[in-house]
Amino acid sequence: MKKSLLMVGGAILASVILSGCAGVSVPGATTAGPVFFAEYAAPAIVTPYKGACSIVKRDVKASATFKSFFTCINMGDVSYAALKKQALEQAKGANELIDVQMDYKVNTIFGINTITVNLTATAVKTK
Repeated sequence: MKKSLLMVGGAILASVILSGCAGVSVPGATTAGPVFFAEYAAPAIVTPYKGACSIVKRDVKASATFKSFFTCINMGDVSYAALKKQALEQAKGANELIDVQMDYKVNTIFGINTITVNLTATAVKTK
């Protein structure tokens, strides 16, 4: 009885350790099985603004980092909304971004993931 209980407990523990709680996904980057080391980068796709506007400042930049520990503890905001807000703070009077370029860089070492997202754009005032 004790031996079978230990085996079941060990199997459950192994499945939790190897599967994780919540996956971190990056466009263009896939893995199979547990990842002990990875380093890759992928671009993002942002729908361009198609209205009348005047340029306020070129090459505004924003950066954010997301950390994940064994895909169970995830911290950080790398959303487009957060990056857009950070970029617009550099150009007073601007309320939209055009010519947006976003790049992801992912580092993974034994289940500890660091995702850095960099945004470069042109800040504009819409009409």
